[in-house]
Amino acid sequence: MSKLRVGIVVDEILRAKWLQFDRFYAQEFGDDNIPEEQPYVYDFFNDYPWKDTIEEIKEMREPEDTPEDINPIDYQIDEKGEAPADFMLFKPIKKVELTAKEVYNRFMYEDYLFELHGAAPKMYPQLDLDVNNFLQKYENTVDYIVMSVENRFSIPPTLFFLSKITSRFKNYKFVDNALDMWKDVDVLITTDPMVLKIGAPWGKKIIKLKRPYNEKINAGSLEVLQIADLINNQDFEKIIRYKIK
Repeated sequence: MSKLRVGIVVDEILRAKWLQFDRFYAQEFGDDNIPEEQPYVYDFFNDYPWKDTIEEIKEMREPEDTPEDINPIDYQIDEKGEAPADFMLFKPIKKVELTAKEVYNRFMYEDYLFELHGAAPKMYPQLDLDVNNFLQKYENTVDYIVMSVENRFSIPPTLFFLSKITSRFKNYKFVDNALDMWKDVDVLITTDPMVLKIGAPWGKKIIKLKRPYNEKINAGSLEVLQIADLINNQDFEKIIRYKIK
């Protein structure tokens, strides 16, 4: 008999991405741009303010187009951060219009790529030990798959994060859309409000880890707070058909 496939979503179960996101958003855009009483969120684009903007880009001139006899005094920067030599060293300023979505993508996948995806803390100090105990307890009954919505930029730092928590799982799956996770699992452990609202496909089950942003969603199968709460949990063991040997 083949083993049941159990997927564990990385964000807000293993990786505390919101905590890291909130910190660097405030650093980049200021506390004033964060709504008062900002809740613990999962959807960073829709729940944080992003604005269309115009960015000014300075491009260096080619070496052959740059004068060789610039006076060192011309490099001195004034109170506006400009130097007399700038007009000789740089091309005319180029203005680029960025949509709110482009500003968000740059923040997530360029400017703070490693900080958000690789350097984010684990959900709580004991997490790595609890996850390893969970793996060892049921690895003869289920095939675990660590799952995450990632793109080609965020995969490397996410792998770094998983190595940082000494992840001992053998199977990893990165997808473009959270609903694509169902193709590879029978049971999905998640906090994702969208997945919880839509519900599991026929014959499959969701295990909901409770967070403030999903507390009002009735997910169905089983609700706990952390991975540790699934160890020796009779309801979970019924779902995975665990038998004591």
